[in-house]
Amino acid sequence: MFAAADQDQARSTARDLLCRAGARGARVAVVYHADADGTSAAALACFAARALGAEVATATPDKGENVHSPAFGARVQATGAALAVVLDTGSRPGRPFAMPTLIVDHHRVDPAQAPEVEAFVSTFGGDPMTSTSALTYELLAPIAPVAPRAWLAALGLLGDLGDAARRHPLVAGAAREHGIGALREAVALVNAAGRSAAHDAGVALAALLEAERPADLARGGGEAAGRLRALRQEVADATRRAIRVPPRVHGRWAVIQLDEPYRIHGPVASAWTRRLADQIVLVANRGYVPGRVHFSVRSRRPLDLRAALSALLPDAGPDFAAGHDRATGGIVDAAVFDELLRRIQGEAAGEAAA
Repeated sequence: MFAAADQDQARSTARDLLCRAGARGARVAVVYHADADGTSAAALACFAARALGAEVATATPDKGENVHSPAFGARVQATGAALAVVLDTGSRPGRPFAMPTLIVDHHRVDPAQAPEVEAFVSTFGGDPMTSTSALTYELLAPIAPVAPRAWLAALGLLGDLGDAARRHPLVAGAAREHGIGALREAVALVNAAGRSAAHDAGVALAALLEAERPADLARGGGEAAGRLRALRQEVADATRRAIRVPPRVHGRWAVIQLDEPYRIHGPVASAWTRRLADQIVLVANRGYVPGRVHFSVRSRRPLDLRAALSALLPDAGPDFAAGHDRATGGIVDAAVFDELLRRIQGEAAGEAAA
């Protein structure tokens, strides 16, 4: 079983699991988060597993699910896979699936809270200059011919880190070969699938598996690439509509409430931080999954946003204050979110009275 402190051993075990699955011709379930980073990592894992001789089944959680949801776990189990490769979905104690599992994830995690799986490849401290796609590429490069697909790792880096990722060697190399504009366009297209009202995440992975280079997503004639372009237009229209919703300012918090079937609360929060440099921007979406509130929190100030949320509502569950220190959020019942709003308002009232 995985030992949190020994990342060299974790990588060795992960490679051994993949090689043994390939040698047996076993089925590997590639499970991923439906954004540019997770989907790019999944494409790399699919290429590598097939090159090693394994069969591949892919899965990503539906709206309102995560990898620990019983219904999702049942679907993954039903693939008959001998090994699960779980990419960019976060981590928590325990194990998501009964089958042997390796997890690759770049989010910050306390080693004492690491998942109980056969191999957990992580930076633990949340390295600000990496992504799950980069970790996946580095894991796979010694055992599979993924070097021609290094641009996939660059997509994930750009998707998570934005322009700061241009300093990463994988992004710099891909930009020289393919152009930074083509990479950025590919990121936007891949993200659109997971943000769409239909949550048509599988089409983004299909498009990446078909593409020889990032420009194929924007200009290629394949069915998946064409569907991605249509989804991007839908998501762009919804985002423009949502950005016009005005915030309500409560002390250091600026709260925007949406009712959209699109997963656009993160981009809207990021956009508003450029206008509200002194506030913590919280964008909540009550329309993505009925009865649940999905929200994103961003700030231009160098704050630990996970800590700020947890201080307001310490016991809101594992899907609250997830992600990164500078880019966090949560998924909670509507009543829990209403309580969070009351506490934000209470904090602002206390500050005003001080």
